Amino acid sequence: MKKNLIILAATALVLTGCSSNDTFKQEVFENIPLAFNAYSNKATKADIDTHTNLDFFYKTFKVYGWKSYDSKAHWSVVFNGDINEYFGAADTYGQTIYLQADGIKPAQEWGTIQNFPAWYYKGIRYWDKFATNYQFSAFTPITAEAACTSDGKITIGSDGSKITVESTNLMATPATTLAYTGFTKDYMTATSTSTDRNAAVALVFSHELAKFNIKLHLDDDMASNTQPIIVNEVSIKNLNGTSYYDSSKESDAGYLSGWKTPEDELEYSAKGVGTATTGYKMNGTTAGTDKFDNYYIMERLMIPQVISKSTPASQLNELSQACVYVKYTIGTEEFEGHYGLSNLFADTDTYNIQGGNEYTLTINVGPKPIYFTATVNVWTNNEGTLTAD
Repeated sequence: MKKNLIILAATALVLTGCSSNDTFKQEVFENIPLAFNAYSNKATKADIDTHTNLDFFYKTFKVYGWKSYDSKAHWSVVFNGDINEYFGAADTYGQTIYLQADGIKPAQEWGTIQNFPAWYYKGIRYWDKFATNYQFSAFTPITAEAACTSDGKITIGSDGSKITVESTNLMATPATTLAYTGFTKDYMTATSTSTDRNAAVALVFSHELAKFNIKLHLDDDMASNTQPIIVNEVSIKNLNGTSYYDSSKESDAGYLSGWKTPEDELEYSAKGVGTATTGYKMNGTTAGTDKFDNYYIMERLMIPQVISKSTPASQLNELSQACVYVKYTIGTEEFEGHYGLSNLFADTDTYNIQGGNEYTLTINVGPKPIYFTATVNVWTNNEGTLTAD
């Protein structure tokens, strides 16, 4: 008899435990799904200012998230590098598919609680009504060697594993307008502390690299010149290309956007269309084939850094600072020269190449024989123009 009573008591305890657990879940979780909206805080093209959604650049991002019950004294993990992918409709997507490998489609998991087009992740998380703080950090591309912590710190690479920005010219074929392919190859990061349960968490991504463009222009005084004018090479020399990013350092050197002091010099060159080495003929007859007046020939990304002012030299090996090198011919006569990048953008001892900025250098080929127009476009609606002859 005693044995049976013990069994009944144990059964009652189990039943009571289940009931208590169900009640606890109902009290803590509000059944409001935690979703994301992702934006870019920079404009893209001057004539198209509506592309502020992240999916214009990337279709995926990784997110980390934490919640706290005691005002940030302790954190619990909510997201741990989970992939979010943009779906144009409930079951359609725009790029490589990451989140349907097991056959489960967004509409099957989220149903009507997610209004597509939207960002989708697997395994719905819900807002916790007792959590006093939330912290979210995200980055893209998802292949980046990046990490996030509960205090909002984001790193890309590390001191022992630095990032090298490829020296490939993104402007593979000269064009009269920028391809803007550089935007889709940049590192982008975002943080948010939102606790608004009535709206998707807004992640506003910032571009962390700088973009540098070079454009050729035939000076008006040379327009009627019958001698062939050919730019054979344009190179940017002595720029540093290896570094790593730490968002917690931004307050110490904001113009570097958190990048550590770069190292390992790279050279970025444009020497002709594709693999050709015949250069860019400025005063030809067929635009884009042998007439490259007002054509962009270089578009590439670079790590933010400080460049120093220097004095132009007649021989390349006399100039060790960041410079642009130009080699060209007018008729049978060959010319070459170097010009300090810092000198072209500002009349100061140093110049800061900032993350999130786009730098365009127009090389005017003419009787001076070369001069430059330098412009800086911050990837917002703010612009500044500097000119150097």
